[in-house]
Amino acid sequence: MKRYNIVAIVICLFSLLSCTERNEKQTEIATIPTELKTFTDGLVKEDTLAVEELVNDYMTYVQNGEYAEAAAMLYKPDSADIWNEPIPLSNEEMEKVIETLKLFPVQSYKIKSIKFKTAIENEVKCTFIIKDSPSISSSISFKPMNYLGGWRLCLSK
Repeated sequence: MKRYNIVAIVICLFSLLSCTERNEKQTEIATIPTELKTFTDGLVKEDTLAVEELVNDYMTYVQNGEYAEAAAMLYKPDSADIWNEPIPLSNEEMEKVIETLKLFPVQSYKIKSIKFKTAIENEVKCTFIIKDSPSISSSISFKPMNYLGGWRLCLSK
């Protein structure tokens, strides 16, 4: 009889411990979307329009063969800065972008999707058709960053 009581107490303790662990995990999971929602809840239509305008300007420069202007629009996150401040590309990085853009001249493009997550983790996907090859298309991803109230356009790696 004593054994049954001890077994019953052990089972009750395990049940209580497993319930508290689940509650802690649920709380952790619940806070992650809340933190992400804080940024996205503050976004307005103008943010989407600003990002679309950046991408449209960039892709229009590329379509028109104005590769230096397109490359000059790009930024990269400063890995040495704790806030990941977007900084302009170096001259060498701009040259690499220009060389790549020349390899894939754009005839037309379309923004496929825009996803906002945080101030520095966002994504815009575009598809484009390569000039003189209407049957060949490709895609490019951008990583727009919101810094000090303004949007900066970065390329995804």
